[in-house]
Amino acid sequence: MKDIKSTIMSQYANSPRLLHIIESVWECIDPFKFTDDYYRLVMDLTTANSYGLDNWGRIIGIGRTANLADPEGEYFGFEEGFYPFNERPFSGAGSGYDTWQLADHAYRELILLKAMANIVYASVLSINALLRAMFEGRTSYCLIAGHMDMRYIFEFDLAPFERHLVYNTDILPRPCGVLVSIIINADTGSIFGFDGSGLQPFNQGVFFNGST
Repeated sequence: MKDIKSTIMSQYANSPRLLHIIESVWECIDPFKFTDDYYRLVMDLTTANSYGLDNWGRIIGIGRTANLADPEGEYFGFEEGFYPFNERPFSGAGSGYDTWQLADHAYRELILLKAMANIVYASVLSINALLRAMFEGRTSYCLIAGHMDMRYIFEFDLAPFERHLVYNTDILPRPCGVLVSIIINADTGSIFGFDGSGLQPFNQGVFFNGST
């Protein structure tokens, strides 16, 4: 047991009954364990439980729920991966009636990304580091497209929740006064762009008219 006598006022320091009461209470509540548990389950983002993550989400400014269909849900549909009549319900597809709540591991990752986005210096170098953390193993990057013009390029199709992050959560930094465009599923080997854009020159690339 830790020494608690230093916390007792001097006029009570020699009272055996009072000391016995204090020591008994100390052993019962074990404040050191309480402090350790509170730090581990609430304060430490890497080990926080659901309650702790909800607190962090309010601090960082991002919620656990999103108005879109659960990408892991099972719904009626005609394509592969869906189910026939009378076996699964229709999906609200994010119409406002269907909300998806993130599991703890996904919410923890989202909070870390939002925290990074909150403090990142909005330079191309820093933003690209954020994109590498968000879309690990998939090609995505930010580049300067012109004067006060910046472009996010994703060379793959975004999953429904990833689209929600990109378009609805402001997790991608948007420098003040800079026009930002988003290109999804871009084949940069065939798209025309000016010098410094990372795209193709005249007679080797075509104008892009895909997703923005």
